[in-house]
Amino acid sequence: MDFPWIPLIINFLLLGAALFICRTINASQGNLAWNGALVFFIFCLIAMVFDFTLTMVFASASFHDRSEYETLASRTAWSERIFSYLIPWFVSMLHALRFRRRQRFASVSKRRESGSDAVKIQTSPYTQSELTL
Repeated sequence: MDFPWIPLIINFLLLGAALFICRTINASQGNLAWNGALVFFIFCLIAMVFDFTLTMVFASASFHDRSEYETLASRTAWSERIFSYLIPWFVSMLHALRFRRRQRFASVSKRRESGSDAVKIQTSPYTQSELTL
């Protein structure tokens, strides 16, 4: 079994691009709306399903002559390729969970800033200033 390093590197580059694009969009909008890791997670899942489906279609076809698809359309070739999907898929799942925690924390801190459950301390009786915690 030969490990597919180049597809693995390409998938990590695609993960980095998705994270970069979504972080840029989030920074321009000022909120955490786009989860780049979740977007990559979904696209990687779709790619794994399509790769499996096409591999099984070509693996079930009988080739009379030796063709270029015969080496790619076997179950062993797919089992080698699946690692180049699964490793970035798992990393993107961890990043998506981490993003979700940051998103929850940002919504809680935004709620506190709006004053819904904020504690206000009067700092000076002369200027009537308050400190929000």
